[in-house]
Amino acid sequence: MSEVTIIEVDEALHALTDMKTGTRMVKITAPTDRPVTVHAAVNAKMLQQVRLFDATGRMHFEWQGRGTGRTLGCGSRTFEHMPLLLGCLSYQYEQWIVNDLNVRSEVEDGGCKVTVQCEDGGDFPGDWDDLVVTLSWT
Repeated sequence: MSEVTIIEVDEALHALTDMKTGTRMVKITAPTDRPVTVHAAVNAKMLQQVRLFDATGRMHFEWQGRGTGRTLGCGSRTFEHMPLLLGCLSYQYEQWIVNDLNVRSEVEDGGCKVTVQCEDGGDFPGDWDDLVVTLSWT
């Protein structure tokens, strides 16, 4: 299992990632000796954005878009610096707003899978699939 937690952005994390202080990100510990596959899909009217950083603040992936059942991006990379830091945002009121987050980690077929589901606060009740980011490795 991977260590996965929702963390609050403090001044140090803000300086590293430019995410707003007081907002939330997902902190994920993944292996550094094999590729991690990242997949982001959107199912929302509002513009969604995902940003994935390593522990040094280097942004490895940044994708954005909107639509129904649409893949925003997919990639695979071996990361050197843990933990990974994931930010999920939506564009509202002419600014980027951090989405509500729901995370889970599971072992599946000998590999690990981390799923981050996001709710942008738009249509209610919330459906938690406005932006879904999956990280997986074997």
